[in-house]
Amino acid sequence: MSDRTILVIVAVMVILAGAAVALQLMDTCSTSGAGEEAIIKKTDDGYYLNLQAALELAEMDPRNGTVNYRGFNFTGPQRLYIFSRAVVMIGFNDTGMIHVRDYGGPEDPYGYLDTATLTESEYLDMAERTYTWMESHGRSPNHVGIYVKGSPDITPELAEKIFREVLLEYMRTGMLPEIISV
Repeated sequence: MSDRTILVIVAVMVILAGAAVALQLMDTCSTSGAGEEAIIKKTDDGYYLNLQAALELAEMDPRNGTVNYRGFNFTGPQRLYIFSRAVVMIGFNDTGMIHVRDYGGPEDPYGYLDTATLTESEYLDMAERTYTWMESHGRSPNHVGIYVKGSPDITPELAEKIFREVLLEYMRTGMLPEIISV
């Protein structure tokens, strides 16, 4: 073999190796669960949904209060839990299923904002506090606070809307938004 042939072979091998590494990195960086087939299972104590099912549920119109998705009805409190958990799953590249129980509504709902603009770190923090609070108390919180000193609280309904918009933006772009306004 000539030196030129060897150089061409080495160059092709380097290009192929680089492409393989790039494909591996792209696969590693993608959020697990998104783009997969939606899975929803009914159990004795609620439902199990994967991230794709949560994303599809976010596309449904919640105007009538209860949303029917694949033959299952989801209430506002259940959607608040699902959307907040899905936002955190995406934000922290979590995998697995979302276990949704029958959550009650807030006992004394209140909030002072009709609209909100939040950064990614603010809505991720709110989402994590929301779903963990609901797991502990079995119902929606009365309000959801923004951890910025002096910020007024928002209603559970506005929190659901915020988390839903985050998920819809994620579906459009493949990334969580840096800022969300609703």
